Amino acid sequence: MRVYLLSRQRILRNILMGALLIFTASLFIVILQQNTVPTDVEPQPYEIYKVQTDKPVVALTFDISWGTQIPGPVLDVLKEKNVKSTFFLSGPWVKKYPEIPKRIAAEGHEIGSHGNQHVNYSEHDPDWIKKEVMTAHQDIKDVTGVEPNLIRTPNGDWNDMVRQTIADLGYKSIKWSDDSLDWQKDKSVEQITNRVLEKAHPGAIILMHASDTCDRTPAALPAVIDGLREKGYSLVTVSELLKLGPGIVD
Repeated sequence: MRVYLLSRQRILRNILMGALLIFTASLFIVILQQNTVPTDVEPQPYEIYKVQTDKPVVALTFDISWGTQIPGPVLDVLKEKNVKSTFFLSGPWVKKYPEIPKRIAAEGHEIGSHGNQHVNYSEHDPDWIKKEVMTAHQDIKDVTGVEPNLIRTPNGDWNDMVRQTIADLGYKSIKWSDDSLDWQKDKSVEQITNRVLEKAHPGAIILMHASDTCDRTPAALPAVIDGLREKGYSLVTVSELLKLGPGIVD
Protein backbone atom coordinates (compact mmCIF):
# COMPACT_ATOMS: atom_id res chain seq x y z
CA MET A 1 0.00 0.00 0.00
CA ARG A 2 2.83 2.37 0.86
CA VAL A 3 4.54 1.69 -2.49
CA TYR A 4 1.31 2.53 -4.30
CA LEU A 5 1.03 5.91 -2.59
CA LEU A 6 4.63 6.83 -3.45
CA SER A 7 4.09 5.93 -7.11
CA ARG A 8 0.95 8.00 -7.22
CA GLN A 9 2.72 11.06 -5.75
CA ARG A 10 5.54 10.67 -8.24
CA ILE A 11 3.08 10.46 -11.15
CA LEU A 12 1.27 13.59 -10.01
CA ARG A 13 4.54 15.45 -9.63
CA ASN A 14 5.65 14.43 -13.11
CA ILE A 15 2.33 15.53 -14.57
CA LEU A 16 2.62 18.95 -12.91
CA MET A 17 6.19 19.39 -14.10
CA GLY A 18 5.22 18.42 -17.62
CA ALA A 19 2.35 20.87 -17.65
CA LEU A 20 4.66 23.61 -16.36
CA LEU A 21 7.20 22.88 -19.09
CA ILE A 22 4.51 22.99 -21.78
CA PHE A 23 3.17 26.30 -20.43
CA THR A 24 6.66 27.82 -20.29
CA ALA A 25 7.47 26.70 -23.84
CA SER A 26 4.18 28.08 -25.16
CA LEU A 27 4.77 31.43 -23.46
CA PHE A 28 8.28 31.61 -24.92
CA ILE A 29 6.94 30.95 -28.44
CA VAL A 30 4.30 33.69 -28.10
CA ILE A 31 6.89 36.24 -26.91
CA LEU A 32 9.27 35.26 -29.72
CA GLN A 33 6.55 35.70 -32.35
CA GLN A 34 5.62 39.14 -31.00
CA ASN A 35 9.22 40.36 -31.26
CA THR A 36 10.03 38.89 -34.65
CA VAL A 37 9.68 41.08 -37.77
CA PRO A 38 8.31 39.03 -40.69
CA THR A 39 10.83 38.76 -43.51
CA ASP A 40 8.21 39.55 -46.14
CA VAL A 41 7.37 43.00 -44.72
CA GLU A 42 8.19 45.78 -47.17
CA PRO A 43 10.80 48.26 -45.86
CA GLN A 44 9.35 51.67 -45.13
CA PRO A 45 10.55 54.59 -47.28
CA TYR A 46 12.70 57.17 -45.57
CA GLU A 47 14.60 60.40 -46.16
CA ILE A 48 18.26 59.99 -47.12
CA TYR A 49 20.46 62.55 -45.37
CA LYS A 50 23.82 60.81 -45.82
CA VAL A 51 25.35 57.47 -46.72
CA GLN A 52 26.79 55.01 -44.24
CA THR A 53 30.41 54.52 -45.27
CA ASP A 54 33.88 54.87 -43.81
CA LYS A 55 35.34 55.93 -47.15
CA PRO A 56 36.29 59.62 -47.52
CA VAL A 57 33.70 60.33 -50.21
CA VAL A 58 31.05 63.08 -50.34
CA ALA A 59 28.39 64.23 -52.80
CA LEU A 60 28.18 67.88 -53.79
CA THR A 61 24.61 68.86 -54.70
CA PHE A 62 22.94 72.00 -56.05
CA ASP A 63 19.30 73.12 -56.08
CA ILE A 64 18.11 75.42 -58.89
CA SER A 65 14.70 77.04 -59.05
CA TRP A 66 15.23 80.43 -60.70
CA GLY A 67 17.65 82.65 -62.61
CA THR A 68 20.38 82.32 -65.23
CA GLN A 69 23.34 84.24 -63.78
CA ILE A 70 24.66 81.71 -61.25
CA PRO A 71 24.30 78.27 -62.91
CA GLY A 72 26.85 79.02 -65.65
CA PRO A 73 29.69 80.12 -63.32
CA VAL A 74 28.98 77.13 -61.05
CA LEU A 75 29.22 74.77 -64.02
CA ASP A 76 32.42 76.48 -65.14
CA VAL A 77 34.05 75.81 -61.76
CA LEU A 78 32.91 72.19 -61.71
CA LYS A 79 34.29 71.67 -65.21
CA GLU A 80 37.61 73.30 -64.35
CA LYS A 81 37.92 71.19 -61.19
CA ASN A 82 36.73 68.01 -62.93
CA VAL A 83 33.89 67.42 -60.47
CA LYS A 84 30.61 65.68 -61.21
CA SER A 85 27.69 66.74 -59.00
CA THR A 86 23.97 66.18 -58.58
CA PHE A 87 21.62 69.00 -59.58
CA PHE A 88 18.04 69.12 -58.31
CA LEU A 89 16.07 71.14 -60.88
CA SER A 90 12.56 72.59 -60.68
CA GLY A 91 10.29 71.85 -63.62
CA PRO A 92 9.29 75.44 -64.52
CA TRP A 93 12.94 76.56 -64.50
CA VAL A 94 13.91 73.70 -66.81
CA LYS A 95 11.19 74.68 -69.28
CA LYS A 96 12.02 78.38 -69.13
CA TYR A 97 15.78 78.03 -69.58
CA PRO A 98 16.30 74.72 -71.42
CA GLU A 99 19.87 75.42 -72.55
CA ILE A 100 21.23 75.36 -68.99
CA PRO A 101 19.77 71.98 -67.98
CA LYS A 102 20.89 70.61 -71.32
CA ARG A 103 24.41 71.75 -70.50
CA ILE A 104 24.19 70.18 -67.04
CA ALA A 105 23.29 66.84 -68.61
CA ALA A 106 25.83 67.14 -71.43
CA GLU A 107 28.68 67.75 -68.97
CA GLY A 108 27.95 64.51 -67.14
CA HIS A 109 26.26 65.75 -64.00
CA GLU A 110 23.42 63.84 -62.37
CA ILE A 111 19.96 65.38 -62.63
CA GLY A 112 17.36 65.04 -59.91
CA SER A 113 14.00 66.74 -59.44
CA HIS A 114 13.26 69.73 -57.22
CA GLY A 115 9.56 69.44 -57.94
CA ASN A 116 7.30 71.87 -59.76
CA GLN A 117 6.01 74.69 -57.56
CA HIS A 118 8.38 75.73 -54.78
CA VAL A 119 5.94 75.11 -51.92
CA ASN A 120 5.71 72.76 -48.95
CA TYR A 121 4.34 69.39 -50.03
CA SER A 122 3.17 68.52 -46.51
CA GLU A 123 0.41 71.12 -46.87
CA HIS A 124 -1.18 69.22 -49.77
CA ASP A 125 -2.76 65.82 -50.40
CA PRO A 126 -1.21 62.81 -52.21
CA ASP A 127 -2.96 63.47 -55.52
CA TRP A 128 -1.65 67.02 -55.63
CA ILE A 129 1.87 65.81 -54.81
CA LYS A 130 1.77 63.14 -57.51
CA LYS A 131 0.69 65.70 -60.10
CA GLU A 132 3.46 68.12 -59.04
CA VAL A 133 6.19 65.49 -59.09
CA MET A 134 5.17 63.97 -62.40
CA THR A 135 4.75 67.37 -64.07
CA ALA A 136 8.35 68.22 -63.18
CA HIS A 137 9.42 64.70 -64.14
CA GLN A 138 8.02 65.10 -67.64
CA ASP A 139 9.46 68.59 -68.10
CA ILE A 140 12.94 67.40 -67.11
CA LYS A 141 12.67 64.39 -69.41
CA ASP A 142 11.44 66.49 -72.35
CA VAL A 143 14.32 68.96 -72.07
CA THR A 144 17.25 66.78 -71.00
CA GLY A 145 16.23 63.27 -72.01
CA VAL A 146 16.80 62.21 -68.39
CA GLU A 147 14.14 60.53 -66.25
CA PRO A 148 15.11 61.46 -62.69
CA ASN A 149 14.62 59.05 -59.79
CA LEU A 150 15.98 61.31 -57.04
CA ILE A 151 14.01 64.22 -55.62
CA ARG A 152 14.70 66.94 -53.10
CA THR A 153 11.37 68.40 -52.10
CA PRO A 154 11.12 72.21 -52.02
CA ASN A 155 12.41 73.61 -48.73
CA GLY A 156 13.33 70.06 -47.73
CA ASP A 157 9.76 69.76 -46.45
CA TRP A 158 8.24 66.33 -45.78
CA ASN A 159 6.10 64.19 -43.54
CA ASP A 160 5.12 60.51 -43.61
CA MET A 161 2.46 61.09 -46.24
CA VAL A 162 4.83 63.00 -48.53
CA ARG A 163 7.52 60.37 -48.07
CA GLN A 164 5.20 57.49 -48.98
CA THR A 165 3.68 59.30 -51.95
CA ILE A 166 7.11 60.05 -53.39
CA ALA A 167 8.23 56.45 -52.87
CA ASP A 168 5.09 55.21 -54.64
CA LEU A 169 6.25 57.18 -57.70
CA GLY A 170 9.61 55.37 -57.68
CA TYR A 171 11.64 58.27 -56.30
CA LYS A 172 14.26 58.33 -53.54
CA SER A 173 13.95 61.38 -51.32
CA ILE A 174 17.31 63.09 -50.82
CA LYS A 175 18.05 65.63 -48.10
CA TRP A 176 21.49 66.68 -46.77
CA SER A 177 23.82 66.34 -43.78
CA ASP A 178 26.05 69.33 -44.61
CA ASP A 179 24.22 72.60 -45.31
CA SER A 180 26.49 75.29 -46.76
CA LEU A 181 23.96 78.02 -45.82
CA ASP A 182 24.85 79.73 -49.11
CA TRP A 183 21.17 80.69 -49.30
CA GLN A 184 21.49 83.01 -46.30
CA LYS A 185 22.25 86.55 -47.41
CA ASP A 186 24.33 87.36 -44.34
CA LYS A 187 26.84 84.55 -45.00
CA SER A 188 30.16 85.54 -46.57
CA VAL A 189 32.15 83.45 -49.02
CA GLU A 190 34.55 82.52 -46.24
CA GLN A 191 31.73 81.51 -43.89
CA ILE A 192 30.13 79.31 -46.56
CA THR A 193 33.44 77.63 -47.31
CA ASN A 194 34.37 77.07 -43.68
CA ARG A 195 30.98 75.64 -42.80
CA VAL A 196 31.11 73.04 -45.58
CA LEU A 197 34.62 71.96 -44.65
CA GLU A 198 33.91 71.83 -40.91
CA LYS A 199 30.78 69.71 -41.33
CA ALA A 200 32.20 67.35 -43.99
CA HIS A 201 32.26 63.66 -43.07
CA PRO A 202 32.42 60.33 -44.94
CA GLY A 203 29.16 59.83 -46.82
CA ALA A 204 28.05 63.46 -46.50
CA ILE A 205 25.51 64.96 -48.88
CA ILE A 206 26.41 68.65 -49.20
CA LEU A 207 23.68 71.19 -49.93
CA MET A 208 24.52 74.19 -52.12
CA HIS A 209 22.47 76.30 -54.52
CA ALA A 210 22.91 77.59 -58.05
CA SER A 211 19.90 79.91 -58.21
CA ASP A 212 20.49 83.63 -58.73
CA THR A 213 19.57 84.40 -55.10
CA CYS A 214 22.76 82.60 -54.00
CA ASP A 215 25.29 84.91 -55.63
CA ARG A 216 28.26 83.94 -53.41
CA THR A 217 28.18 80.25 -54.38
CA PRO A 218 30.46 80.54 -57.45
CA ALA A 219 33.09 82.42 -55.41
CA ALA A 220 32.97 79.90 -52.54
CA LEU A 221 32.91 76.77 -54.72
CA PRO A 222 36.61 76.62 -55.74
CA ALA A 223 37.74 76.81 -52.11
CA VAL A 224 35.10 74.26 -51.09
CA ILE A 225 36.33 71.75 -53.68
CA ASP A 226 40.01 72.37 -52.99
CA GLY A 227 39.44 72.21 -49.22
CA LEU A 228 37.56 68.93 -49.42
CA ARG A 229 40.29 67.39 -51.54
CA GLU A 230 42.97 68.63 -49.14
CA LYS A 231 41.08 66.83 -46.37
CA GLY A 232 41.26 63.65 -48.45
CA TYR A 233 37.72 63.58 -49.81
CA SER A 234 36.64 62.45 -53.27
CA LEU A 235 33.58 64.13 -54.78
CA VAL A 236 30.90 62.06 -56.54
CA THR A 237 27.20 62.21 -57.45
CA VAL A 238 24.51 61.10 -55.02
CA SER A 239 23.85 57.89 -56.95
CA GLU A 240 27.56 57.05 -56.91
CA LEU A 241 27.66 57.75 -53.18
CA LEU A 242 24.72 55.39 -52.60
CA LYS A 243 26.73 52.55 -54.15
CA LEU A 244 29.11 52.74 -51.18
CA GLY A 245 26.53 52.00 -48.51
CA PRO A 246 22.92 52.44 -47.42
CA GLY A 247 21.34 55.85 -47.30
CA ILE A 248 20.48 56.75 -43.73
CA VAL A 249 18.51 59.29 -41.73
CA ASP A 250 20.65 61.95 -40.07
